[in-house]
Amino acid sequence: MGGQFFMTPTWTLWTGDDATWDATLTRLGQHSVYQSSSWGRHKVRSGWEVIRVDKKSETTQIAIQILIRRAPLGVCIGWAPGGFAGDISLLDHSFVASLKSLLGAKVVYLRCGMMTKETEAAQHHFLEAGLKRCNNTIGAQRSMLLVVDSDPETMLAKTSGNWKRNYKRSLRLPQTPYIWSHIEPTVLEHAYQSMDEFKKVKNVTLGMSADEIRSVLDEFGDRLLLVRLDDEEGNVLSIRGALIHQDYAWDFIAVTTPQGRKNYSSHRTLIALASAAAQRGCTLLELGGIDPVKNKGVFDFKQGTGAQEVTYLGEWEQANPI
Repeated sequence: MGGQFFMTPTWTLWTGDDATWDATLTRLGQHSVYQSSSWGRHKVRSGWEVIRVDKKSETTQIAIQILIRRAPLGVCIGWAPGGFAGDISLLDHSFVASLKSLLGAKVVYLRCGMMTKETEAAQHHFLEAGLKRCNNTIGAQRSMLLVVDSDPETMLAKTSGNWKRNYKRSLRLPQTPYIWSHIEPTVLEHAYQSMDEFKKVKNVTLGMSADEIRSVLDEFGDRLLLVRLDDEEGNVLSIRGALIHQDYAWDFIAVTTPQGRKNYSSHRTLIALASAAAQRGCTLLELGGIDPVKNKGVFDFKQGTGAQEVTYLGEWEQANPI
C-alpha cells in the first residue's frame, strides 16, 4: 500500500552552538533576553545547569532553554524564564516526561515563565498539555512596553502631565546623564544598598552583588547599556540600565539614591536610557513587571512614561511524576 510515512515529532536535546541558538530564537519570534545564550552563560556562573530542548514537525518548531538545579535522590528542578519559543501547538503531555528522561532524573518539577502575550488559544494549549498556572509567582504577569525614540523631546511628548512636571524639576540639576562605559560593579552595589526605603516593598529584591554585576558584564559586554546621573561631586544620584537583545531593551537595573529621589533623577535617566536604546537600534523598552496594588509608586512611574500595558501568558508549572 503506497503513501508517505511521517515520524511523530519528539523532544530532543539541542546540540547546536550558542550563536545558532540565538539565531533560532530570532527566527521563532522569541524576544526575551532570558532565553538568550548570554543569560544562560551568566546563570551557569551562579551554579545553574543549562539545557535546551526542542521539537520539530514537518513545518514548525518549538524550543526552550531551561535552568536546572539537581537535588538528591534524582530530583531536578527546572526554571525557564521567557518560556517557549515557536509553535506552542507542538506542546503536549509528553514534554515533562521527555524532559525527565533527557535529564536522567527520577522526579522533575518545571516552572515556565511565558513572556508572550496572553491569549485564550495559548492558555488552552498549556492546559491541554497538563500544565497549570502557578499560584505563587516569581515575576509579574503584567508589564509595560515603551516605544523608544532617539529624540528625548519625542519621548517626553508621550508622558503624562505629572511625569513632565517631575522631569522639569529634575532639570534644576546642572549635571547631564551620561552613558556609563567604564562600569565599576562595587559602585553600583553600594548605590543599591543606599535604597533603604525600597526595602519596605514586600517580596521584592532590588539589589545585586558586585559578583553578579561582573558576571552580567562579562557575558553581555556593551549590550548592558547603563545611563548614570551624578551630583556635582561625582556621587551617584541615579543609574538606569537595560540589556540589549535583538530590537528590544530589557529594563534590568534601576537604582536611585535617597538624594536622587529628592531631585527626580530617575526621570532623567529613564528618558536618557530610552533614547540611547533607540540609537542602538531598539524599538521597544520592556519596563518590567507592574503591581498597581503592592507597588503603586513604581506602577505610576512606568505608566506615566506613556508605555502600554501588556499581559503575558505568565508562569506555569508541571511535575513528573505528579
